[in-house]
Amino acid sequence: MKKQQSPEMYLIKNDQFWHCQFIQLKPITIQIRNGFLNGNIEQQETIEISLTKFPTMERGIEVMSEQIQQKLQKGFREINSNDIMKANEQQFQEKTVVATTKKDLMQQKILKKVNLPEQRKPVVALTDDATQGKLVGEWPKYRSRTHLGETLDLGPPGDTKPIACLLAGQWNENINPTNYLLSEKLDGMRIIWSGCEMFTRNGNSLNFPTSFVEGWPTTYLDGELWLDRGQFQKLVSIAKKKQPDYKAWKDIKFMVFDAPLLDEPFVNRYAKFKKTIEKIKNPHLVYVPHVVCRGYEHLKEELILAQQAGGEGLMLRDPQSIYEGKRSNTLLKVKTTMDSEATVIDHISGMGKFKDQLGALRVQTDAGIIFQIGVGFNSKLRKDPPKIGSRISYSYYGLTDDGKPRFPVFERIREDI
Repeated sequence: MKKQQSPEMYLIKNDQFWHCQFIQLKPITIQIRNGFLNGNIEQQETIEISLTKFPTMERGIEVMSEQIQQKLQKGFREINSNDIMKANEQQFQEKTVVATTKKDLMQQKILKKVNLPEQRKPVVALTDDATQGKLVGEWPKYRSRTHLGETLDLGPPGDTKPIACLLAGQWNENINPTNYLLSEKLDGMRIIWSGCEMFTRNGNSLNFPTSFVEGWPTTYLDGELWLDRGQFQKLVSIAKKKQPDYKAWKDIKFMVFDAPLLDEPFVNRYAKFKKTIEKIKNPHLVYVPHVVCRGYEHLKEELILAQQAGGEGLMLRDPQSIYEGKRSNTLLKVKTTMDSEATVIDHISGMGKFKDQLGALRVQTDAGIIFQIGVGFNSKLRKDPPKIGSRISYSYYGLTDDGKPRFPVFERIREDI
């Protein structure tokens, strides 16, 4: 099957580049990346990324065409994007050539063997598709499921006892995410399905409607009960009632992300429980979609999209890892929920589409840390940026070794301070 590509255009002028591409989301979203080149290599530290949403593909194409025309009039010319080494790809190649490990080679071999489907949508869109049944075909309204009482080859028979959960470590930029399996981090309620009972992470048993688990395998599954992004408190209030209310449970999903007792590498476990769930077709039993992470830039783009969708963050999984009932760096969380405030101390002029507008804010935290924020601004703020001396809120993921926020994103002006 021929690879489906999103509409894109890569333009250069001297040592500048401008890359415009559609990302398939609802609503339609255009991503624009601009920065500087060193030969045919993008310079990561100069790159700015912006996302603009449109109600229809037609409107997006119209705007993209206008921006491309403006660039061409300013002396930019089109080239094949394959001729350019994207940000971090050079770094990946250097690391691979200099220090390719036995683990890296084995990981690549496993991924090729399992043949995961090609990613054509952002991770958050795949999560939405999964919860709506679009990844398993149409859910039947009524069906007598014959699988009840079977393990379905997902491990040995279950029990009435909980097991220890695999807990995630924290991702940092020293860990190359290339070839890890990537999924959305859900703000749900961690649950172990024992084959007959639901246990929380602390080992407490939950009551649930019997019809909720119709057809589920009678072995252990690890996942989260989930309503939707930002609905955690509502979920907990429903799930912890001693007398379960079916009407309240009807919109809850059990989002499965592992089969703990299946003694195989994770990528094999994922392929098996995914196939099983697709066959069961119970609308309450959903597998968490995973894709292969293509590298740092891919991770950063998915992180921005997850944040804009109201998600909690992302998860990275070592595809050849076993299930460990403890905290492990084979499972890594990439969160977007941290936020703080800072004072604006300078305006950095933009380039490319942001020429003569704001490119970034230079800000200072209360602890005296100075850094720049270049994403999160709408067109109005680009033209009329927050005043020097004003206070702003920003979100970020963790801190670098020198105390600066990673992936800082402008949120709003703190007019209440």
